Amino acid sequence: MTNDDSSMAAELLAVSTTAYAAYSSNRLLEKVPEAKLKLGDNAFRHWKEHFTERIRELSAALSENQPVLFTSRVIWSREAFIARALPETLLRDSLQCLDEVLQEELPAFCAQSPSEFIAAALNSLEQSVTESPTEADVDAIPKLGLQYLKMVLEGDSGQAVQLMIDKRDQGIALPEIYRALSVAQFEVGRMWHHAAINIAEEHLVTFTTERAMAVLAFQADKKERNGLTVVSAAVANNAHDIGIRVVSDFFEFEGWRAVCLGGDLPAKDIASAVKWMDASLVLLSASLSTQLVEVREAIKLVRDTEADCKIMVGGSAFSDAPDMWEQMGADGYAANPSEAVELGNRLTLSQ
Repeated sequence: MTNDDSSMAAELLAVSTTAYAAYSSNRLLEKVPEAKLKLGDNAFRHWKEHFTERIRELSAALSENQPVLFTSRVIWSREAFIARALPETLLRDSLQCLDEVLQEELPAFCAQSPSEFIAAALNSLEQSVTESPTEADVDAIPKLGLQYLKMVLEGDSGQAVQLMIDKRDQGIALPEIYRALSVAQFEVGRMWHHAAINIAEEHLVTFTTERAMAVLAFQADKKERNGLTVVSAAVANNAHDIGIRVVSDFFEFEGWRAVCLGGDLPAKDIASAVKWMDASLVLLSASLSTQLVEVREAIKLVRDTEADCKIMVGGSAFSDAPDMWEQMGADGYAANPSEAVELGNRLTLSQ
């Protein structure tokens, strides 16, 4: 199977996602009675949403020729099944039904790769074990982040923000304050994924964190301006922009002019801002593998402007394949804010 065949399969999956999701849902409900018993009248809607996400993830993985991208999302999905009291066997059954449908519907010359990617994910499900959080895991989470999160979820956002300001005034370094906020955001995401909180509570924590970061960044001591500009954005379809805001603030603390465009930015608008702002460095963030196509498009359009800048990528979409930045045409990848600043300095010094 060539990369061209995988790319063709990816394109066919992308344009026919809705149809394939419906076919797979019907097949699962016909073959596995438990799939309907567990969800009642909402079964078809639930499974169609499930298959839609898996097909999009499979398409993204095929597009980048990275099976691990699909496998990691399947493992992630298993945690949601367990949290919602759905048998893990239903996840396996759903993947097998998806494989059957794609083998029937895709042209023979490009059906092999999707089947191989699904097989790899099924194999990983067999080999990996989901472990429940232990008391040691909870203790490992910075206590400040947990204290802050508890205050917000109890409805005391103002006091939560004040807590962070007080801790800073007591001498805790600003990067550590930001790390605590990041831990709180990670924890609230985990809680939502495991159905421990609802969307309103997740939004409350995110909004409060944005408030806290705005106050802390405005009041922070900053190094003298170094004459460099960094433009950062979460790419289209990525509304999770806390991470890129944190990185942008870290650059500002180090003397950069930091222009954070926020989340869900179309590639053409990122490219326009890079040119307009005369950026020295561009930061692009993606949370999910399905957003990698947007990263690739943004990189292409920035390059097309012939702007004299370097491009760095980051975000959880790259966590399972950290070397993927090279094949996407970026100049580097950073796993955390401090690493991003260090790499950004190195990249721009080489210009």
